[in-house]
Order: sequence, then C-alpha cells, then structure tokens
Amino acid sequence: MKKTLLTIAFFAIAATTFLFAQGGERLESLRVAYITKQLQLTPQEAEKFWPVYNIYDDEMKKMVRDHRSKGGSEIELEEKLLELHKKYRPDFLKVISESKFDKLMQAERSWRDLLQKELERRRNGGGQGGGRPNDLNN
Repeated sequence: MKKTLLTIAFFAIAATTFLFAQGGERLESLRVAYITKQLQLTPQEAEKFWPVYNIYDDEMKKMVRDHRSKGGSEIELEEKLLELHKKYRPDFLKVISESKFDKLMQAERSWRDLLQKELERRRNGGGQGGGRPNDLNN
C-alpha cells in the first residue's frame, strides 16, 4: 500500500512539475504511463489500446470543451460522458478485458483527482518542490 502511494505521489508531483516546466507534452506522457501501469497493459494490449483511447480521448476533450463553452450544467456533462463511455465500451472490449475497462474508468478519475489535488496544494503555497502532495503523506 505504501509503495502504491509513493508511486502515485511520484506521478502527481512529476506531472505537475513537468506541466509548469515543459508544458502539456510531458504531462501527457506521464498520463499514458500512469494509465498503462494502472491497467497493467501488456505491450501487445498497449499497441491496440492506445489508438482506440486516443480517438475516445479526443472526442471526450471536444465534448467537454463544447459543453463548457455553452455553459451547460455539470449533470448534463456527466450524462454526456456516460454516453461516450457506453459508445466506446465495445471498441475497448475488443482490445482489453471488462475488468481492465473498469480499471480505465477508475484510472481516469484518479489521474484527474491527483492533478487537481496537486494544483490545489500549489495554489495554497505548496510550491513546486519535490515533496509529496499533502493528502498523500499519510
């Protein structure tokens, strides 16, 4: 458990450090590594998974951007995201198992949560130092 928390903390710190230092490309590669690790993708699975994920991710980003530009409610956005998950589920199940698809949904949430917590920590005076995010110290 402690090893897992340290790994998560490392990714969160590294992600936000690179986000501010080198832009979104480094953050994206850390997200890929995080999801790959959480899903425990084999090289063969990863080769088939990432093209499907990238199409899904592009559509999701566009959907969120469009929704927010129109000032839609959060519940409407959640409904749209659920529909998107349902739409892409069959494509994902062609390349990964049902349990890995479930882990993907969890990994996406935990990645967003880690980034959000790290950004909040920095806004509250945590700086860009090498320490772990405050809520992962326990």
